[in-house]
Amino acid sequence: MRIGSLDAVRGIAALIVLFHHMRLLAIETPPAWIKYTPLRILFSGQSAVLLFFVLSGFVLHLAFVSSRDGYWSFMIKRLWRIYPPFCVAILASAALYHLIGAAPMDGLTDWANQSSWQLRPTLSVVAAHLAMTDIEALHSLDNPMWSLVVEMRISILFPLIALAIQWNWRTTCFGALVISLACTYLEQRFVPDWLFDPLSTGRFLYLFAVGAAMAENSKSIRMALQVQHWPVRLVLWCAALALLSISPILAGIPTAIGSTMIVALCFADTKTDAALATPAPMWLGKISYSLYLIHVPILIASAHLMTGRVPIFWIFPVALLLSLLAAELMYRAVESPAIAIGRRMAGWSKSLNSNQAQQQTNRA
Repeated sequence: MRIGSLDAVRGIAALIVLFHHMRLLAIETPPAWIKYTPLRILFSGQSAVLLFFVLSGFVLHLAFVSSRDGYWSFMIKRLWRIYPPFCVAILASAALYHLIGAAPMDGLTDWANQSSWQLRPTLSVVAAHLAMTDIEALHSLDNPMWSLVVEMRISILFPLIALAIQWNWRTTCFGALVISLACTYLEQRFVPDWLFDPLSTGRFLYLFAVGAAMAENSKSIRMALQVQHWPVRLVLWCAALALLSISPILAGIPTAIGSTMIVALCFADTKTDAALATPAPMWLGKISYSLYLIHVPILIASAHLMTGRVPIFWIFPVALLLSLLAAELMYRAVESPAIAIGRRMAGWSKSLNSNQAQQQTNRA
């Protein structure tokens, strides 16, 4: 089950992450015209990622419950949805590094010069990236990959989360929040440097649970919001955007509240749904995952090619246009075929399990 307005929100959030990284390329600390104005929301990349997690919880719960997939069918689809485009983005970044090089760029930030393309992509470095570890240096080919590590690991647990939400959503959300707060505290206190760090994943668990709880109660939420007059919905939107624009603090709880409100307003408010279900937002939603994956390699490659040759502000429109074009190509050539393969393989798995169950029944 797909909800067009939520796809559009995902696309807008991916664009916000792109703007966030453009700002990081040139300015480490947000200037006053971003920090103290409503424009702040356009550069709130960290908050947009938390919104992704709430959206994932919502959409995955609807898909899991409506499809009645078994665990392995669900995991096959998630693996093919996430991993092949991720691999292509990492390999593309490594190829761009070797083609362009990574000499220091005068006038750009530490994020551009050190956090990105930090290591020469030898075979072992590329393999370590593809292994989805938690070592920050092994994310330098494509910084946003840390969130895909979280998505992949929580996907492994998600069927259990969905079942727990159906059992008692309040208890499940509270338990997930306790786990997330504990992981946040432990990670800050002990600063683990593990290849596979469960604390770095666990601190986001509650966002997926909240999204799943919203999906479980979507009918009630829709009925509650539809009876509200437009001034009330306007106030809710303003509050949601204000909360989303706050840099994540307190384990991201204020941002999570804003994200939850935005998701609720998008799927429950018919006027918002109609506004978002227009060609441009829907197209952004379609290519959102590919855009999220490919924009940093293109941004860094553009910076290396253009810095010192043209004024820095020319990098941004060029990188934006190239990122959108590359995302469209990647969606058509990689993401969409991978999704189709995942669905076919999940269908085969489901049929095999059904046949095995039928044979066991016949023997009994």
